[in-house]
Amino acid sequence: MSFSANQLLTHSGPIVITDHLASPGDFLLHQLLSEFIKGSPDGKCIIISTSQHLAKWNAIASRSGFNMTQKLEQGSIVFIDVPTRIPDLSPSEGVTLLPLLDMIRDSIERIRGATPPLLIFDELACFEWIGHSSLDVSRFVRALVACCAKATVRYHIATLDDLDNVLRILLQLSGYHIEVLPLSSGKSGAVSGEISLHAGAALVGPPRRVIPRSRALQYRLGEYHATYFERGTGNAVL
Repeated sequence: MSFSANQLLTHSGPIVITDHLASPGDFLLHQLLSEFIKGSPDGKCIIISTSQHLAKWNAIASRSGFNMTQKLEQGSIVFIDVPTRIPDLSPSEGVTLLPLLDMIRDSIERIRGATPPLLIFDELACFEWIGHSSLDVSRFVRALVACCAKATVRYHIATLDDLDNVLRILLQLSGYHIEVLPLSSGKSGAVSGEISLHAGAALVGPPRRVIPRSRALQYRLGEYHATYFERGTGNAVL
C-alpha cells in the first residue's frame, strides 16, 4: 500500500494537510519534498516554515537520500524561516502578515521558470494563536493561494473536528484535503495514526484518489520514512 502527496499536486488548488497534537503531519511535508525533488530534478521549491528549523529539514532530507544544502546553494530550494526573518509577527506590535506575503511573492518571482515552483507552508494556524484575526489570516490565505498554483499548506487543528473560518476557506480553495488523524482507540506502538483523503472544493475533474475516514489508511513512522497499510493488516508496504 502506498501513499504519495506528490501525485496529488494540481493547478486546481493547494493540498491542505490538517493534523493534530497526537498525530502531527509534518512527515508528509518531508515526504512530499523528497518525492518532488527526486521526481523533478529541475523543479524549484519554496518552503515557508513557522515551526521547524532548517536543521531538521536538512537532517530528514539527508536520510531521505538528497542533499538539501546543495539544493539551497543552487537556488533550487528557497527556505524562509519565518521566526528568523520576521522575529515578531505579533499584531500587538502593529505587524501585519503583508511583509511575509511580499517576501513569498519575491521568492516566487526570483525562481519562477517554465513550470511553477512548489510552495510548502508549514504551518498556518500559528498566526491565529499569536493573535492575528481570522479575517487577516483568511485574506493572507487567499493571496497566498493566488500567487502560487502548486502549494501544500499544513494547518494544525487544536480540537478534533474543529472547523474554524480560516480552515473553511482553505478547504474551499483546496484541490485535495489530507486528514492526519490519531487512532480513535488511543496510542499504539505499531500504528502512529491514520490518513484520509478528500477531494477539495476547487478540484477540477475527477479525483485521482479518495480515502474516506471509514477506510482510512494507517501509517507507522520510522527513522527514515513512514510505512502505510490498511486497517488490521501487518503487511506494511512503502
